[in-house]
This record gives sequence, structure tokens and C-alpha cells, in this order.
Amino acid sequence: MTRVTISSKPRRPVVPQWAEPEPRPAAPGRRLSPLAVMAAALVAVDALLSAVGLELPALSLAALVLAPGLALAALLPEPLRRSWTALVASLPGLGFAVISVTVISAASAGAPLEPWLVRLLLAAVAAVGLALPAFELPSRPGRAELAAGLGLVAALALGLLLQERVIGGYPLPGNDWAKYVLYADEIRAHGSLLIDNPFWMLGVPFREDPGVPALYGVYLVLGGQSAASLAHGIGLFFVAQILSVFALVRAFWGRGPAVAAAALWAALPLNLTILGWHGLANVAAFPLMTLLLAYAACLIRGELRDLAAVGAGVTVVALAATHRLSLVVGLATLAVSVAAALLLATDRRAVVRGVLVAATAGIVVSPGVVYDLVTRARTFGGTLSSRAYLSSKIDLGLLIRDLTIPFVAAVAIAALFAFSRSRRDRALVPLLCMLVVVAGMAVSWLVEFPLSYTRMAYYLPLSLVPLAAIAIWRLPRGRWLAPAAAGVLTAYLAAVSFSQADDVNRFYSFANPGSVRGLDAVSAQLRPREVVVTDRCWSFLATWLLHTRTLPALDPADIQPKAELPRARQAHAVLSGSPEGRALVRRLHVRFLLVDPGCSSANGQPTKPPRLGRPVFVSRRLVILRLG
Repeated sequence: MTRVTISSKPRRPVVPQWAEPEPRPAAPGRRLSPLAVMAAALVAVDALLSAVGLELPALSLAALVLAPGLALAALLPEPLRRSWTALVASLPGLGFAVISVTVISAASAGAPLEPWLVRLLLAAVAAVGLALPAFELPSRPGRAELAAGLGLVAALALGLLLQERVIGGYPLPGNDWAKYVLYADEIRAHGSLLIDNPFWMLGVPFREDPGVPALYGVYLVLGGQSAASLAHGIGLFFVAQILSVFALVRAFWGRGPAVAAAALWAALPLNLTILGWHGLANVAAFPLMTLLLAYAACLIRGELRDLAAVGAGVTVVALAATHRLSLVVGLATLAVSVAAALLLATDRRAVVRGVLVAATAGIVVSPGVVYDLVTRARTFGGTLSSRAYLSSKIDLGLLIRDLTIPFVAAVAIAALFAFSRSRRDRALVPLLCMLVVVAGMAVSWLVEFPLSYTRMAYYLPLSLVPLAAIAIWRLPRGRWLAPAAAGVLTAYLAAVSFSQADDVNRFYSFANPGSVRGLDAVSAQLRPREVVVTDRCWSFLATWLLHTRTLPALDPADIQPKAELPRARQAHAVLSGSPEGRALVRRLHVRFLLVDPGCSSANGQPTKPPRLGRPVFVSRRLVILRLG
């Protein structure tokens, strides 16, 4: 007879190695979050040093971005708070969301954006963080978590190396950086966001989305830096992208896929192309959209708790302030994700509650942002029809070149893998929803929906990079195949990006040492409020570098506000030498035309040279014509 021994000690449950430890409940009676205390200390030190006349721009930047993220870390989704690496990597995106909404709301209420007010706003955010319930911080990181942190640092180093090859010098490549620098300089001068641009299109209201300008403007207000120091700010948002992608994947799929996703994002050539033409609003919106994907993943799993739902509402409002097109993509993705959540969730009440709390929070914090956006929209004169953007359809050949064939093959397999596993791993659903939304909007010209269709290409990595990293880490045959495959693919993408970086820089570098010398010569001869006519390539650059009124010959696909179309047509008339253009030259007393001999139209066709004027300066990227 077999003897059965029953142990009095219960057996420890077997936990898979990839499983995340459950967060411990907060200690009873604990009221202050250590992260909120750190935020308050950071804000206080910055204020004290400023009071004694010591301005530290790096400290002011940390107070503006990191302090709000630290203070309101309780608004992050719970999976992002379970590990130190995911938590820390999420803070810049959350901090940007909080500070942009806060500053825009204060400016909309009529408060002057002066140093004392900005520091008061930061102190108020820190106070809110101290009042929020404390959450238990992750346990001390072990060896595996430290390895993940080192992997993230390596991905950041790779991203910094590659971006340096594109935007490392000054003036930067691209055209759009100049309008953000000019706007921030005017914000500092006027202490407000809703102000006029005295130079652009002969003088119009600033119509840029206010999210990034609000941060840039208050940074100048606090730090006392020159406006030109903001030109490389897009690089910081690129770093925030890498961090946010790592945080998303780390929270739901583990350490290895997170490091792979960060490295792939840093190395992908398409992500460097947007740096070349300086799509700042797009780049700044990506960390917010990644954060929204994390909230959506919690929602679809029925885990979006009340404080996290509040964070989702704040993030949506910040996205609205940062970039209109990204808001459309984000809201469409959320709508499809909510529908999927209601279809797949076992607890639909939790889903509905999460949506209602997020919507309520968004409504509560949005009045200032809504007022700002509505006020700007009143000067738009409407939007152009879809026909104006038909020249901006995506070129599949160029897209595949910027994604590379190996990466396209990898993501094709990854998408099929994710679809097959989406019922078991519901956090994959928002990634698939975004992929469907972006693909649909890329061809939305079929239903006459107006937008710059080319821009949709830059949203693809938000879903493709995490999907590729997750699929690679599910490869069979041992623990070394997945890291090796991720490393090989990252190395290939990095090599392609490294070789293309110089080409990207040269293609978009309109302002170089030679052309700047020509602009200096023009600047020395300009009269107060003189009008200079430019082509589309020198539009924003001439406005900032010359600080005079400009009339730029933009193409319809370059224009969002319909009110700017008549001015752009006037500039085209001047460059074409038509009777209307000659009359305009006499009426505005135009003496100088600025054109790039290599400039092309929105559809890629070379632009015709001006029919007026005598060349007084000729370089590879700038021709200055003098009118008699």
C-alpha cells in the first residue's frame, strides 16, 4: 500500500518567467508619492536658483517636462507602472501632455506667460501630484531589468548617432523649423499664444497647433535662451519617441521585445526622413499616440482604472493641442479599439466606465485648449478640398525604400502573427486597429477626405515597429535566435539609415553657409517692413532669417488654412511675371526674390525659374534676384 504524505506547507505557485509581478498595494496611511515629492523638489530648486539670478536651461527644461510627469505618474496605465524602465520611459510623454495643456489653458484665460506664472503653474501641478493617492513603486530592479535599461540606453545612443547625421548642424535641414523658432520668440515677446505673425504672408495670425509652441515659448521665458537654441528641439522629441515605444512594449510584452522595439524605431530610415524636413508637430505627437495605445490596450483588457482613465482624457486633449492630423488618427484608432473592446471584453461595464471617465476628464481639462483651437480656426477661412492634396498621394516605391524590404517582409509576417493571436493577447488589438486606420486614411482621397496623404506613411511605425519586435521575440528554437534576429535587422536598418542620412540632409538643406551669406547681404539692404517674395522652399526660412514680411509661393498641398491660398497665388503670379504679378511688385515695392534652383513642387516636378529680376547672388541652394 502506497503511503501518501500531505505537506502542511502550501506549494508556491509556478510563475512563468515572462510574467510581470503584481503590484503591491500601497502602504496603509501613506499619503505622499515619492515621485511627486521629487517633482516638487525639482520645481522648488529651479525657482530658488532663478530667484538668486542663476539660470540653468537644462534644469528649467527638466522642471517643464520631467516634473509634471513625475508629479502625475499616477495617471499612467498600471502596466506602465509595474517596472522601473517602463515607468521612467513614460515620464517625458506624460510630462509634455500635462505641461502643454496647462500652459495653453492659462494663456487662454488671459494670464501673461511670464516666469513667475510659469513657475506657479508648475508648483500647482506638483501640488496636484502630492494630493493624488500614492501608488506602490516597482520593486528594486533585478539583473534582467538592469539589462533592459542598458538595452534602452544603447537604442537611445543609436538614435542620437543617426539623428546627429541628419540634424546635427546649424542651420538645420528643412524649412518648418524656422516657423516654430519664430513663433516661440514672439510668444516670449508678447507673453501670449494667440498673437499675430508680423512677417508671414504679409502679416497673419499664428495658425500653428499650440502644443509645441507653448512648450518652446515658456522654455524661452524661463531659461533666457536665444530662440535659435530651439532649432534642435525636434531631437528631444525623437528621443521621447524611442522611450515611449520601449515603455509600451515593455509594459505588455516584456523586456526583450521592448529593447528590440526601441532599437528598431531608432534605426528605421523613415523615422529619420521626417527629421530631415522637420515635421516637428508630427514627431511631438508620436509619444502621445504611443501613450494612447497603452491606454487603449488597458481598456480592451478591462483594466483601465479611474486615475488611468483620467490620464487618457488628458492625453487626448494634449494630442488635440499638438497636431490636428494626429488627433484624427488617434481618435479613429480609439473608436475602433472601443468597438473591439465592447465586442471582445468579458466585462463590458469596465470598458464603458473607462470610456466615460476618460471622456469626462477630457471635457473637464479641455476648455482652454478648445478656446485656443476655436479661436485659431476662425482665421482659417475653411480648409481646402481633397483635390488640393491629390499630388500628395503616397509613392509606394519611396515608402518601401524608407522602410526597407527586409523590414516590410518582417512586418507582413508580424501582422499575420498578431492577428492570429489577438483573441488571446488583446493588447495587440489597438496596434492592429491603428494599422487599419492609417492604411484607410492613406487612400481616403477615394472618398474625398482632405488631408496630406503622404503624411500617413510616418504613422505606420507606431504599429509596425511594436508588431515586428513582438513577433521576432516569439521565434522558436531557443533563447538566442530572437535576440540575434532583432540584432541583425536593427544593424541592417542602421546601416541603411547611416548611408542615407547625408542624402536626407543634403536634399532638405536649403540654408547652408553659402546661402546664409547671400541672405546676410539681402538683410543689410532691407528697409523696414519690406516685402520679399520666395518660392516654397525658402518660405519659412526667409521669414525667420530675414525678419521681414514675406510672400511665399506655396503649393495648395502645402497649405492647411484656406485663407492663405490667395496670398500664395499672388506670390506665384510675381514669380511667373504675369501682369497681375508685375502690378503687385509695384504696389508692394518688392525688390528681392528668393528661390532655390533645385526646388520642386508638391508633386515632385521641378519648379519653373522666375521671369523677373536680375541675379545678384547665385549658389547651389539659393538664387537672389533683384528687381529694377
